[in-house]
Amino acid sequence: MDNPFDFFKTVYLGDRACKAISINTWDSVVRIQIDLISRIRSTSGNWDYYTDEDVENGFIVFKNVKYLSMAPEGLLPNDLINSVSVEKDNREGFWVFVLGIDSADERGQSEEVKIRIVAESVFIEREDGMAVAE
Repeated sequence: MDNPFDFFKTVYLGDRACKAISINTWDSVVRIQIDLISRIRSTSGNWDYYTDEDVENGFIVFKNVKYLSMAPEGLLPNDLINSVSVEKDNREGFWVFVLGIDSADERGQSEEVKIRIVAESVFIEREDGMAVAE
């Protein structure tokens, strides 16, 4: 998508969890697998329980990744997605994405992990590898 701000206005990740993170260093691609990705299509900008375009076990895919970090170090993001923010990077055509995803342990304790990605583009991909049309 050309404008990640607009893209994330159409993506609902409330009560959704991170299942996996895949990093392909040769292709500069990061995929974050999510148990269920829904789309927001209402004129109000609210989800309104719209399920026609749900993508089960889909991926948010970041392409042409220049930077990736997770803080605090050592925790695996494996639970609820709390937040997603997007801002322009100082490099032309690149964006800074910050995802807040909980890391839950076997005792039920959780701590938020901030994943910071600098990439050129983002899109949704189905589990079978097919990109989802906007």
